[in-house]
Amino acid sequence: MVVAWTLSANPSDNYLECNGQAVDSTKYPKLYELMHNTPDYRGVFLRGLGGNSTSLGELQGDAIRNITGNFVVIGGSIAYEGVFSQNRHRYSGSEWGNWGPTPYYLTSFDASRVVPVAVENRPINKAVRYFIKAK
Repeated sequence: MVVAWTLSANPSDNYLECNGQAVDSTKYPKLYELMHNTPDYRGVFLRGLGGNSTSLGELQGDAIRNITGNFVVIGGSIAYEGVFSQNRHRYSGSEWGNWGPTPYYLTSFDASRVVPVAVENRPINKAVRYFIKAK
């Protein structure tokens, strides 16, 4: 049995943290018969089998839902929605060629316009430590 533990102190000597550690065959013989190392659940979310989950015991990589948007240029008018934004500029350098005084529109893609963003993909969460009942 695996339990989620919300305290920094270990529950008891009857439980081992699920951090990939070796199982002591003399101290925990029944658990050792099932597995030689505890599962390593650090930094991953446990998910019930079925639906869009992968096979039992397999690590499934991260993914996000598709983020879309549109923009259209019709004559001098530009319309945009979703993840796109635009700024009108007068070009005066040579970054994209010499356009002289011709105005151009810089179109940008920014997912934060429509969804929360971070340096990782994650659901709403709270950190716990997972322990497996060893005796």
